[in-house]
Amino acid sequence: MDISSNPKRNQILLTGKELFWKFGFRRVTIEEICKEAGVSKMTFYKFFPNKMELAKTMLDNLFEESLTKIRKLQEEHESPDKTLRKILLLKAEGSREISEEFIKDLYANPEGELNSFMEEKTGICFAEIIKVYEKGKEDGWVRKDLNVPFLMLFTQKILDIITEDEMLHYFDSSQELIMEITNLLVYGISTHE
Repeated sequence: MDISSNPKRNQILLTGKELFWKFGFRRVTIEEICKEAGVSKMTFYKFFPNKMELAKTMLDNLFEESLTKIRKLQEEHESPDKTLRKILLLKAEGSREISEEFIKDLYANPEGELNSFMEEKTGICFAEIIKVYEKGKEDGWVRKDLNVPFLMLFTQKILDIITEDEMLHYFDSSQELIMEITNLLVYGISTHE
């Protein structure tokens, strides 16, 4: 039996994601994950050596789902507006229900193992998104003179804003903040439907 299809392992992953999204990484304990998932600590350790590896596996699964969707966008031949909307929706899906605590846990400690892991995975996703934008330049729905690597680096630097308490006070959720930043990058301040 493939370990990735084990129902108990998948329940631990799902429960870990729910708790991390709600309370952040640091505040959640293995004991809480096991209790919510209905498994013993022994079962937890059968699949994950520690909480960090659980978080990495969970995030890796999310990145793989995103990469699949990004690659699918490359194959579709839709109007510029539809492609841009799909990119925005992917961004929204990826940030749905993430707590401020989890965002802070990810990005507040630049030396942290989780932050390094996220940077690596984000780089892979950004490379795929660059391909979509470069194809968009060829197909005419992205400005020919747009420096796509600059756009991606600029987007990555904006992530620093997400961890600022002052910024989060203007929004009901971190997802709303992420969507506002994405909309600003894609549409500027002009109106759009």
